[in-house]
Amino acid sequence: MPVRSDAVSLVLDLARRLAEEFDTVPLPLVSRAVKAAAEAARMFGEDVSASLATIESIAREDLVALRDATQAGSTPPSLAV
Repeated sequence: MPVRSDAVSLVLDLARRLAEEFDTVPLPLVSRAVKAAAEAARMFGEDVSASLATIESIAREDLVALRDATQAGSTPPSLAV
């Protein structure tokens, strides 16, 4: 069985926590928000493990907007990754 890197495990744990917190947002959108935030950190040359707080903050902002759009009855925008 392959062993996951620490960075992958941290991002998966973050996605799981955010999915539980934002339970009204469809799971694929939670996953995309976290993935997009992690990719943004990588794009700026940041280590994923070291920038987990930033990744969480970016993903959380997206998820709040998605949750609000869902509650307002509008179609949430897709997250391009």
